[in-house]
Amino acid sequence: MNSTQGRSLEVHRLPHGSAVLVDGACGSCGSCMAGAGLHCTRPLAEGRVLTEPVPLAVAEELLAAIFAVAALAEVPETDTVVVAAQDSSSLAVLVRAISPSRVLLATDLRDDTLRAELSRLEPSGRARVVVAGGDVRAAVRAVRRGGYVCVGGPALDLPSVTELVQREVSLVSPRDAAAVLDRVSAQVWSAAVAAAA
Repeated sequence: MNSTQGRSLEVHRLPHGSAVLVDGACGSCGSCMAGAGLHCTRPLAEGRVLTEPVPLAVAEELLAAIFAVAALAEVPETDTVVVAAQDSSSLAVLVRAISPSRVLLATDLRDDTLRAELSRLEPSGRARVVVAGGDVRAAVRAVRRGGYVCVGGPALDLPSVTELVQREVSLVSPRDAAAVLDRVSAQVWSAAVAAAA
């Protein structure tokens, strides 16, 4: 199995334009034993199929959403999580299903409605946790000082080290996406697939 970007959870193409997500983590290497199966150092040639077939056209979007939710699973629980995504996206569906926190969604983290809602809900007027879309820099600017920015997929715009240090922000990447996917019910997964389509 060839891991995508050094990750053991990947998309496997099937005939007729469909795909499945497959976990190739060996379960016994140092990374797997440390709870970071996504970064398995000895991925299996034939992994464990984690999903029913999905349209190939949406498989990568679903994989990125799972990675983002897996990053969110790595941070301490908080009252409010802001997700840089559309309300009808697969990421929104999965975060709402997995996170015990209040979830606010916005495609633009500078949105006035989002800022007003955060001012009402959070003493600092900013969320402690932001799940970044592609623009990690915008997420770092939107999160409160000392907060967490969850990064699951490819980043379009990265913050500078200075921005991270000055704002005391921690970037969090996923460690075990398969464990998160195991927690997703068939009904939620179907909704995420429908949202991605």
